[in-house]
Amino acid sequence: LSNTTNFIKGKPANNVLLWGEKGTGKSSLIKGLIKKFSSVGLRMIQVFNQDILTIHYIYDFVSKYSYYRFIIFIDDLSFEEDQKDYRALKTILDGGLEEIPENVLFYATSNRKHLVPTRFSDRDDDLIRPSDNLEEKISLVDRFGLRLGFYRFDEESYLKIVDMYANKAKIKFEKEKLHLLAKQWALEAGCRNGRVAEQFIKSLS
Repeated sequence: LSNTTNFIKGKPANNVLLWGEKGTGKSSLIKGLIKKFSSVGLRMIQVFNQDILTIHYIYDFVSKYSYYRFIIFIDDLSFEEDQKDYRALKTILDGGLEEIPENVLFYATSNRKHLVPTRFSDRDDDLIRPSDNLEEKISLVDRFGLRLGFYRFDEESYLKIVDMYANKAKIKFEKEKLHLLAKQWALEAGCRNGRVAEQFIKSLS
C-alpha cells in the first residue's frame, strides 16, 4: 500500500509486478486499490496483452486529467517464445522517446516470474556470450521496481480461507466436516488456492 500511497501523493513510486501461483489473489489485490483509493483520485485503466502497443494512446487521454492518478493494469501478463512485444513493453516502461506521464504507473500480474519463457537453448554455446540471450528475455521484469511473489497455499492457509468464505456466506457446517469436504474439493481441483476455496463455498450455497 505504501507504494500506491506515494504515487497518489506525487512522490516517487515503482511499477509493480505480482507474480506466482494462479488463484492466489494477485488480481483481486490490485483491483482492491480502487475501492481504497478512488476517493483520493486514483483511477485504473485495464489493458489486455494484445493491446500493449496501443498504450501511447492512453497517454494522450490521461494527460488531460492531471488531477487524477492512473494505474495502467495488465492482468495475466506473459509472452510466448515467438512473441516480440515484450521488447516494445520494455521500451514503454523505460519511457522511450515518449515520456510516461507523471500521473501514470504500471501494475501487472503474471503466473510467470520472468514473464517470457526461458529454455536451455537460450544458453546456446555457439553464441559468443550465451548469457546475453537469456538476459535479454528476463530483463523485462527489471522494469518493475516492486516485485512480489505469491506461492502455493499449504493446507492450513487454504482452510483458513475456506473458513473466511464460509463465514461470509453464513454456511452452517461443523468445522471438521467443512474442512474434510474442502480438502476433497481441492484434491479434485488439483490445487489449493483462494479461487478454489471460493468455488467450494459457492458449491455449498
